[in-house]
Amino acid sequence: MQTDLGGALDSPAAAAAYVYATRYRYTGEVLHNDNHLRVFPWEEAGQTPLEAHLWLQPEGRGVEYRDRFGNRVRRVRIIRPHTELVVVAAGRVSLGPASSGPEDTGAAASGGATSFGPVDGLGAVPAVPADASLQGLMERPEAYEFSFPSPLIDPAPLGELARSIAGGGDSWLDTVQLVNDWVYRRVRYYRGDTNVSTTAAQVADTLVGVCQDKAHLAAGLYRALGLPSRYVSGLLTGQVGETHAWVEALHPIYGWLPTDPTKGVVAPQSQDYIKLAVGRDYSDVPPVSGTFLSKGTAAEFSVAASVWFGDEPPAWGNALALLEDAFVVNLLDGGMPETARPAPAVRFDAGEPVALARQPSDQ
Repeated sequence: MQTDLGGALDSPAAAAAYVYATRYRYTGEVLHNDNHLRVFPWEEAGQTPLEAHLWLQPEGRGVEYRDRFGNRVRRVRIIRPHTELVVVAAGRVSLGPASSGPEDTGAAASGGATSFGPVDGLGAVPAVPADASLQGLMERPEAYEFSFPSPLIDPAPLGELARSIAGGGDSWLDTVQLVNDWVYRRVRYYRGDTNVSTTAAQVADTLVGVCQDKAHLAAGLYRALGLPSRYVSGLLTGQVGETHAWVEALHPIYGWLPTDPTKGVVAPQSQDYIKLAVGRDYSDVPPVSGTFLSKGTAAEFSVAASVWFGDEPPAWGNALALLEDAFVVNLLDGGMPETARPAPAVRFDAGEPVALARQPSDQ
């Protein structure tokens, strides 16, 4: 996950280039690699893809489809034997123009850390009425999958905590701000104690995690309060990192509005983010997911991403340079991140049985 939480860019509209790169290394020769890639920017108001490229080494054959959440997905099968796989998604998007966001109804003035910025993807939005209600939101057709338990988010055990945080809120905005601010302040950002299988309830117990964990907990608290919410996977602009995660909550008038409990922002600047995929939780939207067939196992993987504003186009070389400085997750030593280092020597024992294994995922 991206961890450099820098300030917003205020340009009314700008073209941004992005690179997302991940590399997998295996202890044995892989005979078949089958992956689903969710690494393409959404097209919506405030975000317009200008060009998109997908590079794989080794190359494979692919087919494209939309999943049930509307995400653009590329399924790629590689049947050439290999011990390393590199996936690179790159392109350019137009971000903005920034729009008028909801007004602060007073919660921030009472000491909250959550700040407000222009609403992403909605054009001009007037102030949110103070009496905007949560009633009936869970019955809306677009809210159905984002109102109830999902593999990593169960609202039921979070109900008491949610009510203690925001049970007295009398508006949508109060509820969102109180939850977003609580997660921002109370969950310590720390890498290494959680993984892609950590649930929202576990984060509520430990109060430690990365942006994925903060997003899961915030979404679970929203759902426990009757507010439909969905998990968003994407990139932060103007910095080098990995991927970022935030939440979109359903507003009764304006639809899906972004909240970021890692940065402490409701309705952030449209130019701060590139949105790649939405789902019930992380299990619906990993950038790379799939299986491989091998006599060995996955040894390590690394992932990196960068977004920059300007005329410089993205290239394969950008991705390779990012991977050289990326964290390496050594799966043979318990999956803890390390600094980048050379790949270990790989040996292939023809006597080992071939097995189907799941591709490691980026947190």
